[in-house]
Amino acid sequence: MCREPILYHNYEDCCGCTVCSAICPRDAISFQYNEEGFLYPEINRENCIECFLCEKICSFQKDIKCRQDITLERKIYAVKHKQNNIVKQSSSGGAFTALSDYFILHGNAIASSVYLCDEKAVEFAIYTDKDSRDDARGSKYIQAETGEAYKKICEWLVLHPHREMMIVGTGCQIAGLDLLLKEKRLRERVVLVDLICHGVSSSKLWKDYSGELEKDKSGRISYLTFKNKDNGWKNPSAFVVINNKRESIKPFSEWFYNGWILRESCYQCPYTKVERTGSDITIGDYWGVDVVKPEFYDECGVSLVILQSKKGEYIFDKIKNDIYFEEVSKGMCAQPRLVFPASRPKNRDKFWNDMRKNGIKYCSVHYTEQSALSWRRRLKKIVIKYFMKK
Repeated sequence: MCREPILYHNYEDCCGCTVCSAICPRDAISFQYNEEGFLYPEINRENCIECFLCEKICSFQKDIKCRQDITLERKIYAVKHKQNNIVKQSSSGGAFTALSDYFILHGNAIASSVYLCDEKAVEFAIYTDKDSRDDARGSKYIQAETGEAYKKICEWLVLHPHREMMIVGTGCQIAGLDLLLKEKRLRERVVLVDLICHGVSSSKLWKDYSGELEKDKSGRISYLTFKNKDNGWKNPSAFVVINNKRESIKPFSEWFYNGWILRESCYQCPYTKVERTGSDITIGDYWGVDVVKPEFYDECGVSLVILQSKKGEYIFDKIKNDIYFEEVSKGMCAQPRLVFPASRPKNRDKFWNDMRKNGIKYCSVHYTEQSALSWRRRLKKIVIKYFMKK
């Protein structure tokens, strides 16, 4: 072929999953921050042998160009863990804990994102014990910096030929991993679990934001949560712990929910639908369960579980003794991120111009929720309006 590989034309063409780097046989692809602090691939032309595996493996661009309308039936469930303390410690109803417990109990591994305080970053980690799994629980609204993680996943599977792994990630990460693992002939020993995702925020911006917060409070962050449920599932709080004291990170959280700091690709995400590409199981918050199934509602949270494959159905059957569950129809589970991607805010460019020109403290004052109608109440109105049309 008389051309060089092209990984993306515009920022919205790349979701940052890093699978292209993991497949490269010459380590010719690295990821660098753009001006908004998102990681994008760069090709070292001296190392590139023009095998074009990087283009072949890019599931995101394939799925954007060919949005398949999958009509196969999916089994869908409202889920709560039977242990109330697990529900309280989870982002929603504890589905992740039930699934990961099954893998750990049988001597297998989990790979998912974990927040590392020292690095101020979300990274992918492999673990085989419950303590490490507990550290991985909770929502992370920062894009994971996967680095060498996908290569390590493949290496672990090769080194442990009789063991299996459950991998949890965003829709774009899982779609890419599905192709990577098939290329490596490792897919049959992996269960892929993708998340109902609002989008991912700038990892570099979080590093700058948290660094400034540590400077202001004269300490280091020892804990982070974007979804503490002390006030209930519907009214979570976002904070860090510095010097054993909670410090609010409300500005960053609201930048995320209002869409100003989402990756450009998130606004055209092809995985915002019930039927997913490449995954075996989809999990997330069951927003709207109080409207369509009020008897199952729990103020501490309810998970939505969508079984995307026969393998997913098999695993779900194995955890039924640990959970309360009720099957629901597709029409009963629809919510914004299962219908359409996040909308690109009209003032997104202005936000980033102000961030570059005036800095974090300025944006913390001028880009926060001003009206009494919070994003959560707006979300509830959207969900109720959608369900009422059914």
